[in-house]
Amino acid sequence: MTDDHSGSGMPGPDQLKASRVRADARDRDAAGRLAEVLAGQGDQQGALAVWARTYGDCSPTTKRLAELLAERGDVAGAVSAWRFSDAMRQNPEGSHASWLKTLPDEDRLECEDDPEDWAFMEAEQVARLLADRGDATALAELRARACAGDSAAASTWLTITPRDTH
Repeated sequence: MTDDHSGSGMPGPDQLKASRVRADARDRDAAGRLAEVLAGQGDQQGALAVWARTYGDCSPTTKRLAELLAERGDVAGAVSAWRFSDAMRQNPEGSHASWLKTLPDEDRLECEDDPEDWAFMEAEQVARLLADRGDATALAELRARACAGDSAAASTWLTITPRDTH
């Protein structure tokens, strides 16, 4: 079973216009759905911009992960980061919520995610991408994240730096 349900229930032009109006009025649920639709229609850059603007403040790790992936040319990976983010999975107007509604109760329970696990996996990806990039700016960001208490960044920092520099 696949979790990518972005293509289901594509809205018509009038619904898309209404979603844009609601998104511009700072309706997060509508903006999240709009971004899913844009990504499904191939406007990945537009989708990334909507997600970052709408959820960037409450999902800074997802936002940074998507930025790092896009910077290295993996725009599809950046879209996936947002599409499978906790913010989108909990969006009551999103495609994941629509898909869950089609499942029997017992199947729906099996599909629920633990947001803390998801957030840690994203933090690990951010740390790895920063370490892989390896330039001074990326390493400074990795170190700052580690010093701020990001355990994934701290673990990655410890594996890439000589012992006498900690």
